Amino acid sequence: MRLPVFLILVFLMIASAFGCGERQAARKPEPPVKIAVSLADMERDGNKIIKKVIESRKKKDNVDITWLDAGNDQARQEQQLEKLGRQKVGAVVLQPVNPVTGPDLMRRLVEKNIKVVALEILPEDVPVDAYVAPDHALAGQLLARFAVRSARKAAGLPVSPDSADYRSGQVQGGQQGQGGGRGQGGGGSQGQSGGGGGQTSGGVPPEIQAAGGFPLGVVLISGDPGDRAAREMAAAARAALQAGPEVRLLAEEAVPKGDPSLVPQILQRVFAEKGNSVRAVLATDSRLAMAAVEMLKEAGLNSRVLTAGVGADEKASTALASGEHDAEVDTRPDLLGQYALDAAIDLAKNGRWQYSGQAASGSYSVPSRITPVRLIESGNVYLLEQRWGGLKGKAKGQGGGQGGGGGGQGGSGDGGGKQGQDRKSGSGEQGGGGQGGKTVLRITTQDGKTMEVQIDGKVKKIESVDGQGRGGQDEGGQGGAR
Repeated sequence: MRLPVFLILVFLMIASAFGCGERQAARKPEPPVKIAVSLADMERDGNKIIKKVIESRKKKDNVDITWLDAGNDQARQEQQLEKLGRQKVGAVVLQPVNPVTGPDLMRRLVEKNIKVVALEILPEDVPVDAYVAPDHALAGQLLARFAVRSARKAAGLPVSPDSADYRSGQVQGGQQGQGGGRGQGGGGSQGQSGGGGGQTSGGVPPEIQAAGGFPLGVVLISGDPGDRAAREMAAAARAALQAGPEVRLLAEEAVPKGDPSLVPQILQRVFAEKGNSVRAVLATDSRLAMAAVEMLKEAGLNSRVLTAGVGADEKASTALASGEHDAEVDTRPDLLGQYALDAAIDLAKNGRWQYSGQAASGSYSVPSRITPVRLIESGNVYLLEQRWGGLKGKAKGQGGGQGGGGGGQGGSGDGGGKQGQDRKSGSGEQGGGGQGGKTVLRITTQDGKTMEVQIDGKVKKIESVDGQGRGGQDEGGQGGAR
């Protein structure tokens, strides 16, 4: 029996469809996109987050990644990139060890027709294909904003820029006392935090540390003079600090190569020149800020000098949670990793990428994507909990019971028989008997807010002074915590 022609055509079409499906199934998968990521030092906390984010997307985005860890060694990074030039990589994400020589490294890669994504540091006068970095200018402004807000709260001034009282410099609910003194009414220190503020257990609120002087004396520490990012942050911070009467920039110090080990001697020199007028240390890098914290702890000044940094690495975040440190600008390494990988993949595959702005670099305009930054204080340190995990537990381990050389809990005596702890540095010291110990003052304002201040030695007299200089006093002969 002969089949109708139309049935034969149907059979042929079905067979053809199955054949195409088999050919498609046999087609080889696309080769992965080959990129390299050269980081200045893989041991930096921010870089660990960047690597973690990029690795998590490797399979999904079909990317073959070559990781290059320079180990903070400029010569090693040069050698790694020289070898990389002989490999077939479509794009390189490059974070140079040395911001001064970094442009030359990037220029060599560009000359070899390798797409370059500059990470965090924009090279001078080099036509790189992409620039991904935090908002350095805003990071510097946030450093300054923290100092200005702390000074205003210490003086009883409103902290909202939208307030008419803020612009006129009037004291909220009262008159400003001499020397930043706090009145009994609404003109006193409010004991509350602005922005992310709040008080962790064991931490002295910034407005309490800043009390006693207006304007607030500030020292600004930045990275290497050749580091463009550090210069941008320092310039923005400087401009904001000098814009109003709340703070006074006492000194600005650039740290060669951004080396934290140089910070103690720099600060010792500044303190020798400026003395007790130094009330805040702001740094453009978390590592510099933590070097300052350690120096202040050893000098017994950490409970009266504010500290703030940029980067929010794990050590700085833990110190912030424990009350040893006061503020950090989070530069969002998670977003840096995402955007840098997006740029590298698109450039390697298509020669273009979805940028959101342009940054000037000498004769060139570089396509860029700038990540947001945020100010972290004790009240919103939970924002870093997922990144570092267990900050509260780490903070307790860091701040608790480290001074145990005082001999037990202390018996009865005019020191109150309690073991005193430095509320910011976390070092335990025995306050029993009032012999060179510490005294905790618990202050309750009229609106019900409570704060604690710890000072060295016994308290002889406590005096409250209002805006007109009138006040009462309390003889503190017992010297113990109340």
